[in-house]
Amino acid sequence: MITLKDLKELSESKIKTRRSDGTILGLVWRISATGQVSAAYRLREASMQKAVNKVFISNMPLESETYKSVRKQAMSYMLKAANGEQVFDEPAAQLQKQSYTIGEYFAVFLVDRPLEQNQKSRLTLNAPNTVRRDKGSMNWLLNQQVGRTTLRDVDLNDPKIASYLDRIVRNMAENGGRGKGQFEKALPRLKTMFKIAVRNQEIGFDPLFDYVWSQPESKVAKAIPPDELGIIIAECRKFSAGVGRYKAKKWTRLGILFEIKAIMGTRNKELNTLEKSQVCFNSNTFTLRADQAKTRKEYRFAFTSEVARLLKSSPAWDEPNNKLVFGINSKPCDSFDKEWHFMLDGTSLFGDVEFLEKQKRRLLKKRTVNQLHPDELIIFKNLSQELSDLKTTRYRGHDTRHAFATDQMRSAVQAGMVMSERDQHEVLSQIGKGLQHSDTKTTAHYVRPDDEIKRKMVENRQAALQIALSSAK
Repeated sequence: MITLKDLKELSESKIKTRRSDGTILGLVWRISATGQVSAAYRLREASMQKAVNKVFISNMPLESETYKSVRKQAMSYMLKAANGEQVFDEPAAQLQKQSYTIGEYFAVFLVDRPLEQNQKSRLTLNAPNTVRRDKGSMNWLLNQQVGRTTLRDVDLNDPKIASYLDRIVRNMAENGGRGKGQFEKALPRLKTMFKIAVRNQEIGFDPLFDYVWSQPESKVAKAIPPDELGIIIAECRKFSAGVGRYKAKKWTRLGILFEIKAIMGTRNKELNTLEKSQVCFNSNTFTLRADQAKTRKEYRFAFTSEVARLLKSSPAWDEPNNKLVFGINSKPCDSFDKEWHFMLDGTSLFGDVEFLEKQKRRLLKKRTVNQLHPDELIIFKNLSQELSDLKTTRYRGHDTRHAFATDQMRSAVQAGMVMSERDQHEVLSQIGKGLQHSDTKTTAHYVRPDDEIKRKMVENRQAALQIALSSAK
């Protein structure tokens, strides 16, 4: 007796004969009112890229034994259906997939609930970019190794999923925290996916309902000491004045931006996209729109008269057709990293990136990497590694935020405001408001206490205990 499975196998065999035709999606079986069974290819319409059913292109020969047996079985199906009986010998549910891997269910999840990938930002102007970035973070997480396989190939019902995530976090910690941003973005989407899987009864228990993790400390992030930060700010002023090695530079106004960033602890994008119409010198404030802020919320900054003087010194105020404070022709700078490291080279304290880049350019003059001789290729790889190591060990532009948070904590400790863990939490909360953080854990990651701060915290604690002992006596 021919079953539904046999019909599917027959469909697959017929599709194989036309495999070279990329427009064919599958084979559709049709049973006429007289019981005639025929098959038609399901095609993809090139113009609309949608699946459509065309007229019967391929019918089974009426004289074939296959047609006769299928027609006989089709008649029995129709008779069973008319009597309200089970049509097929095998239940359709048995042919459906009983379980998914995490990667397979994520594909289903994207189709069923695409907005779940963009809960916070789907109403903003950057929604398409955010969705793309979230998918990239999820793909990064699913491709992480967990034993002999990747998380993508782990079964959705596997009870060890939480331990697999712990293994990924441990690997990140061993690599200096590399990948923690991707993990932080992907974890909420993964949790949402498992909630939906429980609701749809694909699994009986959510393995991540109580899963939490702590960010591993980054070995790349650093807090710039006050004396070295002073040297950098002095170099920022040379940069903005366009003197010496900066005389021919196009983006000298970035020297002003870097100095303001060091004073206020702002992000690059927040100042890079700042418009002149958003600055109010009467109240010494500027307000960012939701699409300009990383938090996707409007935020108002207040600054001092010194920062106001720096803002007014930008050449953009004398450019009528330029609406950005630090842009040129209303276009923001897209080479922050290059300009920042060029400026650090001027301090003579943190190595010379420009020298190494000139050596690389000299090797690649009028040719590509593949055209280098073996000896030259070795030199090129060594230069690239040396350049990467130098950029990793020196300060990044983002480290000015770490310096801001650390200096704020230092001031609070020296003022005797931190004597307990509760005091520290309160101070972190206040610092986080200036950094636009909603969680003190994130702010704590930015604070890099040195020995001086730690020693002063111990002194404050001892003073508090001494006061308590005196009261007890």
